[in-house]
Amino acid sequence: MSIDISPGQFVTSADGTKIWAAAAGNPSKPAVVFIHGFACIADAFEKQYTNATMLENLYIIRYDVRGCGRSEGPLRGDAYSSERQAEDFKAVIDAYKVTKPFAATWSLGGIVPPDVIGKYGADSLAGHIMMGSFPHRNMHSEVVHPVILSIIPGLMTEDIALFANTLPDFVLSCVAPSYKLPYDVYTKWLGGAAPRAPIVRQSMLGRGQDDTAVMAAATSSLPYMAIQGEVDQHLIPPKLEKWMKEHLAISEFHLLKDVGHAPFFEAPDVTNKLILEFVKKYSA
Repeated sequence: MSIDISPGQFVTSADGTKIWAAAAGNPSKPAVVFIHGFACIADAFEKQYTNATMLENLYIIRYDVRGCGRSEGPLRGDAYSSERQAEDFKAVIDAYKVTKPFAATWSLGGIVPPDVIGKYGADSLAGHIMMGSFPHRNMHSEVVHPVILSIIPGLMTEDIALFANTLPDFVLSCVAPSYKLPYDVYTKWLGGAAPRAPIVRQSMLGRGQDDTAVMAAATSSLPYMAIQGEVDQHLIPPKLEKWMKEHLAISEFHLLKDVGHAPFFEAPDVTNKLILEFVKKYSA
């Protein structure tokens, strides 16, 4: 068995944007690409990326979405379109010589797999693992929680003072109200968004998406799994579970008690076990 832990690299996407990416684990095992949520960074998945069992059984790839973390953030709205997001994903997996990986997404990261399928086809992904995430952009309004709705205006604003007051609330909303987020993690998550211009945040949050291709795959062959926190302040679990039952042909839903919006961080043992089981079940 060969386990590789690389320090990360910059990959050049089709439009020239530099995307930071890293990989760890066993390249001979199924690949899982972890995609973080709005204004965060790939380091959020440290409890997966450094877990011995995960590394033995998976090839884990993670990257900073454009406009976040170490990746470049163009100051144009069209730079955050579905096509650009799909090209970033493709550039990353090509750099690590991977085809048809699983996507494991957090929060807004859930809208990247539909971009990938829309540009590269239904056979470009093996499955979608949603961790406090959702299947595509257009159904978000059906499952969104009032807490994050109240926070979004402060994330979209061009008022620097309002954004500065809102960002800590946003970061803390990413875990259960009772969960004590370590200070170093809190500041790292803050730093994923703080330096960016308003146009970057507005473009990431406000972009549209054509869900035609992904829903065609979802109603036929693409497997989904939701690992959902019971006290998530971004999504309403019963509404997400209902939507999945009504719209997805192959899916499973796991509700974690006393867990918030980041099950991979708040409950890594359970989350990692579920990921490994899902990948084993649907690997070719």
